[in-house]
Amino acid sequence: MHPRLPDDVLRADRVHHEILERVHFSRHLNPANMAEARQRFLRGERSPPFVYQPLDEADVLLRRLDAVEPRRDHPAGALIGACLDGTRLLLRALRDRSAAAFHEMNLEAGWYPTAEQLRIVVPEGEEPSTPPLSVDALISGLEAALDARGLTGWRIERDPVMSARILVDSAKNVIRVNARANFRAHDLQRLVAHEVDVHVLRARNGARQPLRCFQTGLPRSLAAEEGLAMLAEQQVEGGSTAGLARQVDVLRAIHLAREHGFREVYEALLPELGAPLSWSICARIKRGLADPAAPGVYAKDSVYLLGALQVRAWLDAGGALEQLYVGKVGLDHPVGEWVAQGWVQPMPVPALWLPPTAWS
Repeated sequence: MHPRLPDDVLRADRVHHEILERVHFSRHLNPANMAEARQRFLRGERSPPFVYQPLDEADVLLRRLDAVEPRRDHPAGALIGACLDGTRLLLRALRDRSAAAFHEMNLEAGWYPTAEQLRIVVPEGEEPSTPPLSVDALISGLEAALDARGLTGWRIERDPVMSARILVDSAKNVIRVNARANFRAHDLQRLVAHEVDVHVLRARNGARQPLRCFQTGLPRSLAAEEGLAMLAEQQVEGGSTAGLARQVDVLRAIHLAREHGFREVYEALLPELGAPLSWSICARIKRGLADPAAPGVYAKDSVYLLGALQVRAWLDAGGALEQLYVGKVGLDHPVGEWVAQGWVQPMPVPALWLPPTAWS
């Protein structure tokens, strides 16, 4: 039995989880008219005329979070308090859609790449040449992976408003698949490793902890989350760096977008990357903003490359993989202390990592 946590901490955690469980944040972050906006941009408009589903209840949700502010002199209270802070920043960014609001969120999350990180070089890897894979076949493969791991209670949904090909909504126990996306046969193995063996399993394990924020993500846990997922892809692909090499261009684009609009960043990427990939990167880092033609950026995508390098270094230095599977925790969280205190329970590591060779 874990020690009883303070009632105000449990109440704040419950209310926070209820908000994450109910609100479809990705529907408000991603443009509802992505295909039309792309066509108009490619026909010569200065920037894509993104249209968003407004988050009209943002102020109501902010007041609800303020009403359950927990004591922060307890380690669990400090954790859930920081989670509330992060959700407040997201709510304000989606309410205001200003570069300033996104900047504040990026800073707090630590998503801006440093000058040193912008000099990172990752060897180019070759993508396998495999046949196309239908969305139906991909979903069937993901469902089989969930069943094989005993992950009951999870479902897969097609989502019409997505910029990614696939995402895991851990608050709702849903894997969302972009029905307009293109997949190839080799994607299934890497997506099972990335989405199921990292995102879903860390969420499932986090749901077994006394605080639900372990299911949805502790503060500054995203780099560990996506970094571990990128290493999981390498684990099933024999150490290939193909997935990471493109992320160097994402870092460069994020840096440019802080001072430049969509068109300027797109044209800087175009000679090397071509139109489809340049569009994809720019759309992801400018989504959510009311005026993509102006300077400003949603810098979250920096976590894929930077997180992979950080997780690999952490494991090389003796970090225990088991600590990363108690839930959606970050590398700096004192998981060992929490387990010793009795209010966080250890969880098993999936078979994907046995033996752990991805970082050797």
